[in-house]
Amino acid sequence: MDYVPSEITTLHKLTEKNPECSMEGVVVVVPMMERDFHLNAAKWTFSEMERIGPEKVIVALRCDEQRVGEICEWLNEFRLDLKILWCNGDQMEKMLSKEGLNGKSGKGHDVWLALGLASEYGKFTICHDVDRKTYVGEDIHKLLFPLIEGNKFVKGYYARIEENRLYGRLCRLFYAPLIRSLKDTYDISILRYLDAFRYGLSGEFAIRSQDAKGIRMERGFGLEVGFLGEAFNFAGFESTAQVDLGLYEHFHREISGPNGLTTMSLEVSDALFGILQREGVKVKYDVARKAYESMAYKFIRQYELDAMFNGLAYDVKEECAQVEGYMHAIRAPGKDIRMPSWEELGIGVKDVERASVEDMDLVVE
Repeated sequence: MDYVPSEITTLHKLTEKNPECSMEGVVVVVPMMERDFHLNAAKWTFSEMERIGPEKVIVALRCDEQRVGEICEWLNEFRLDLKILWCNGDQMEKMLSKEGLNGKSGKGHDVWLALGLASEYGKFTICHDVDRKTYVGEDIHKLLFPLIEGNKFVKGYYARIEENRLYGRLCRLFYAPLIRSLKDTYDISILRYLDAFRYGLSGEFAIRSQDAKGIRMERGFGLEVGFLGEAFNFAGFESTAQVDLGLYEHFHREISGPNGLTTMSLEVSDALFGILQREGVKVKYDVARKAYESMAYKFIRQYELDAMFNGLAYDVKEECAQVEGYMHAIRAPGKDIRMPSWEELGIGVKDVERASVEDMDLVVE
C-alpha cells in the first residue's frame, strides 16, 4: 500500500479532495528567467495563483536590462500583490559585491535574495517554479498544510510523465541512484534523510519564514540538494514532510550545453559531496563511482519494467549513455561558495529591495 509511512511524513493524493488553508501570512516565491516569459506555462501559473490569492508573491527575476520593462508590465497585469525583485541589476550587483557576496550567480542566488525578502512579509514561504504546464494553484495549499500542522520543512514530489515516456532524468538517473549507493556504503543519518525524499531535486518547497533566515544557500543548480542538507539540521526527520503534487509536465533541458543536465549534474554533485564533507564523511570517489554505476543500472532495469507495465516508451541504451555521462560528476567538491544566511549578514533585506527598486527605476519608464 502506497500510504505506508516512510522515515519522513509523506502525504499522498488518495482522493480528489485538497486541503484548504488560509492565505494569511503566506508568501509565494517564484524564480523566473527571461526564457520563462515566453512559456505559456508561466501565464498559466500566475493565473492559478490569482485564483488562490496568497498574501504576497515575490518574483525573483533574472533577465537582460532590455527586457525588464516588458516583463514587469506583463507581471503587473495579474491581480496579485506582487513584488518584482530584479536580481541582476547594476545596483544589486554593486551592493552584493561591496558586501563580498559577488561571484557565481544562478537560481540559488536568486531564491536566496527572495527568501530574505519573503521573511519580512509573511509567516510562511512557498517556493515553486513557473514552467509547469500542469500546475494547479491548490499546490500552494498542499505545501502549506504540513507547516500549519507543525512541520518546519515541506518538499513536493511528483511523477514526470510526458510524451509517453519517463522524464525527470537528472533525478532518476543521477541523484537517486547516487544517494542510494552512498547510503548503502556510509551508514549515516544525513544519507538516510536524503534518500527519504521521493523527488529530491524538485523545486517546490515550503518553509517557515523565521527558519529561512538561517539557511546557507547554494548559488546555482545545487540549490535543491543544498536546501535538503540545511533542512536536515533545522527540521530533521521529525519535522519534515513531503506531499504528492501529482503529474508534472514542464520545460525540458538538453543533456549538454551550458544549462544542460550534464552541467547541472556537476553542481548537484558539488552540493551533495559538500554536505558529506561538512558531515565529516571521507568519500572514496573511485569506489563511489563504481557503486553509483551498479546502482544506476539496477534502477534502469526497474524503470524499464515500470515503463513496460504502463505502456510507456523506454530507451535503455539512451538511459545507460546518460549514466555514463554523469559518472564524471562524482568527484570531490570545490570550495564552499554558498551564500551566507541572512542572520550572518551585515546588510538587511530592505537594502536588497531598495537596490532592486533603484535598478528598475533606471530602466522602466
